Amino acid sequence: MLSSGIAAPRFLPRIGLIFYSLLPLVIAQAQPAEVAGTMPEDYLPALRPILVTALQRSPQVVEANLLIEIREANRMAADAARLPNLGANINYGIREEAISGRANSSSRDQGLNYNVGLNQHIFHWGALKNQSDIARINLLLAEKNLVKAYRELGVLLRRQYLNLIVTKARVRQSRESVKVLNDNVNVLKQRLARGEVSPAQVAGEELRGKEASYEMRRMEGDLFTARRTFSRLAGIPTLEEDAIPNEIPNPVYSSDLTTALSSALLRDGAKSTLEAEMHDLRVREALLRYNIERVRLLPKFTLGASYSLQNTTNIINNLVDQRAVAQQSVSLGANWAIFDGFAARAAKREARASQRVIEARREVALDVLLEEVQALERQLKLDAELLELSDIRRALAVEGRKRIADEVALGKMAPGEVDRAQVGILAAEANALASRAAFLDRWSSFVSVAGDDPVLNNLPVRHVRPKK
Repeated sequence: MLSSGIAAPRFLPRIGLIFYSLLPLVIAQAQPAEVAGTMPEDYLPALRPILVTALQRSPQVVEANLLIEIREANRMAADAARLPNLGANINYGIREEAISGRANSSSRDQGLNYNVGLNQHIFHWGALKNQSDIARINLLLAEKNLVKAYRELGVLLRRQYLNLIVTKARVRQSRESVKVLNDNVNVLKQRLARGEVSPAQVAGEELRGKEASYEMRRMEGDLFTARRTFSRLAGIPTLEEDAIPNEIPNPVYSSDLTTALSSALLRDGAKSTLEAEMHDLRVREALLRYNIERVRLLPKFTLGASYSLQNTTNIINNLVDQRAVAQQSVSLGANWAIFDGFAARAAKREARASQRVIEARREVALDVLLEEVQALERQLKLDAELLELSDIRRALAVEGRKRIADEVALGKMAPGEVDRAQVGILAAEANALASRAAFLDRWSSFVSVAGDDPVLNNLPVRHVRPKK
């Protein structure tokens, strides 16, 4: 086994960097290209720059980036144990000596004293190298956590943006409803003055108007809170109501693409996903910790070298002998913990058990992920059916308003019924938007879980590429 204190050649990571930089091209060819153009930001272009901005300003992403910096510092600290340790001790002093009872025996000397020492761990049975590898794994995990955090943030921002559009539509419907009720109250008051209706009818309509006004103000407050929450999450200034789109284009559902994505995940048991890669890294970390504990009781060897210069004074028979003494030394030392009360045995058992726990969690996590993908695939089919039903309902509302307008023109219905029908159209439109938002939200979650989320293209390649 090579010495654990010798640092690896610097060109090896660069070779690995070149190799892994080619992997995204291979993976991109294996992924369905049809995913592009099906995401919420493709239907709502204003969402795309928000997702890009969130990569730099979102609190979650900023925290994940800072964690990467911490793990990088930890990696440097772990590598430091494998590098030479150089130290020096320098002082300049004045010293006087005299023999008691002898007046002419005093001496005085001054000069520079220093000591320079070099220590290098040369053989620790791979423990130091394993510690460095653990630090690198933690750095990779921090980078993968950034990818996961941004991927989940993208899903959440899409969901909230879609909900903002639906909430705005509901507010618009509520405002129109309040306006219609207030107009109807004014009409009833005029009819009350002519004795055509009773005061109870006017009071009942006024109560409905107040209830509708309360509901409108509540929904406006919800919209304001949702706008603030969305802006804070994305790291952008508060999104104004006028900046929220009024429409969501009707998404296109492709059962073939959905099946292709889920089938690709099911074929390899989700082993190519980000979650699987992160669990694999944790398993490797647990194995390295076991290897470290396995050699705890073996002797560890260290090489040392030093050079020192000291001024010395000796008094012999009233004679003072002053001289500078230079010393050089090279040593090979061993540190051997022969028996530690079975602490090493306990540490090995703990490390091995931790590895098995992580492996079990990995299997459970991948099973849950596969079940989630299958559940999302089934739900997407139902959401696609609901899209058609909501569009039919909206078309019926529009046709109903036309019929009412014709009846009003013939004098068979009151003019206010047209406004009521318009409120019904707004309600049907809000329901249609809700159906479209639900489908796009589900599709976003499905693509994200399947591992093909295009939002990850905004990240640096070094964070997204697979790493071993």
